[in-house]
Amino acid sequence: MTSESRPSFSVARKWSLSLNLAVLLLTVLALLVMVNYLAARHFGRWSWSANAQAELSPLSLRVLAGVTNPVKVTLYFDKRDPLFDMSRDLLKVYRYANDQILVQIIDYNTEPGAAEVVKARHKLGQTDRDMIIFECLGRPKFVFRGELSDLDIQSLVTGQSAEVRRTHFRGEMLFTSAILTVINPRPSKAYFLVGHDEHDPESDDGVMGYSRFAGVLRENNVQFDKLNLAGPGEVPADCNLLIIAGARSPLPPEVLEKIDRYLKQGRGGRMLVLFFSYAAWPRLTGLEAALANWGVAVGRNVVRDDKGYVSPNKEDMVVATFGTHPLIKPIYGYQLYFVLPRSIEKDLRGGASADAPQVVPLVYTSGAGCRITDVRPGGHFNPGPSDEVTNVSLAVAVEKGALTNVLAERGTTRLVVAGDSLFLNNNNIDREANYQFASHAINWLLARNELLVGVPPKPITDYKLTMTAAQLTTARWVLMGAFPGSALLLGALVWLRRRR
Repeated sequence: MTSESRPSFSVARKWSLSLNLAVLLLTVLALLVMVNYLAARHFGRWSWSANAQAELSPLSLRVLAGVTNPVKVTLYFDKRDPLFDMSRDLLKVYRYANDQILVQIIDYNTEPGAAEVVKARHKLGQTDRDMIIFECLGRPKFVFRGELSDLDIQSLVTGQSAEVRRTHFRGEMLFTSAILTVINPRPSKAYFLVGHDEHDPESDDGVMGYSRFAGVLRENNVQFDKLNLAGPGEVPADCNLLIIAGARSPLPPEVLEKIDRYLKQGRGGRMLVLFFSYAAWPRLTGLEAALANWGVAVGRNVVRDDKGYVSPNKEDMVVATFGTHPLIKPIYGYQLYFVLPRSIEKDLRGGASADAPQVVPLVYTSGAGCRITDVRPGGHFNPGPSDEVTNVSLAVAVEKGALTNVLAERGTTRLVVAGDSLFLNNNNIDREANYQFASHAINWLLARNELLVGVPPKPITDYKLTMTAAQLTTARWVLMGAFPGSALLLGALVWLRRRR
């Protein structure tokens, strides 16, 4: 046999190479199995998203840590909707954080049978669609598509464009609230005092409407109702929080007495008082004297801050000087927006006895703040040389019956008093950190100290590429011709080289 006809490898050599290859493949397979086995039990996750959409806030993590019963989440949505992907991706993060969150995705367009089951279970109508349903132990909570994002309609209103752009995704705020609602069998109850020209929690009016504030209550698992104390009844026994939002008419003595009895009851009353601007309505309501008994001095003035103006008429301002109270700490680094506030300060005339209410300022003006006491009918006010320029307190927190640094439960009275009610109306609650202030105030008043962490909406970043008709034509030829052509040319060159 000539050397040219001899095989390159012997039979033994071939079997040796084959055996080595088999061992190598088995080794790689074994390593893959072991790595996946360990990764399934010891894994970490990192968010590479520019907007950190998949990174949960400390509040959401705390709520999820308390979920012990299965929470079924049904994403009942059209998969072609842009909000579907955002909602699905966020729910995956909830699922990773706690395996008691069970997610089911149903597209009512492509899965009509499953959609009918959802409709029958939750008694949905034919037009009820695009929602996320949270359910635990038979308690459902619905989050609708229209709630999931904030819209910028300014260009549409001004006629500059017919486009309505989404600016923020509110999914985490709503999902965490929904989970908190379904895992807690007994929601808290708030009452809005009515009958004295207060803000209306059911009104969508920009100035006097408080429907957005009512939405903050719902998101914090707080039901609400209206309460008129003009009759023979007292503050209801199920009242966990009494809200007096911008009363403009005087409260009769019998109403003030009922409020005082509610605050002094054995289980401790909780009250949020927001004063209407003294410049716009220079009247006493009776609450001023009532709050003096709790160590709060309500000013008959208008507070201005030369460093905080945001409008030419100097009626509104932003402030960013905060106290050290737990209610306000989550807002450090942000600002609050106020409209012609009055001063709300600790009454220094009271005694310092051990059982005196603890009054702690929450937010101040800058050092350029000024209390203007010359306020005249028609909203006119005039600074005078006697008006002191200093840091002026605009809101306080009051607590009586609790030990310092001890969780307040029954027997403790808590109040939050602010010198402006317009900063939480429908027009202004979404300005600066006003929304977060409202949420924190509610949770502190209800002794939910573990929830004093904000969940702000996540911004939605749009990327647009503007091209002329010629540039679009060039891009089309590059994508449809140049790229495929380059691949074909490279393949042809390789083929010719091999032919040689």
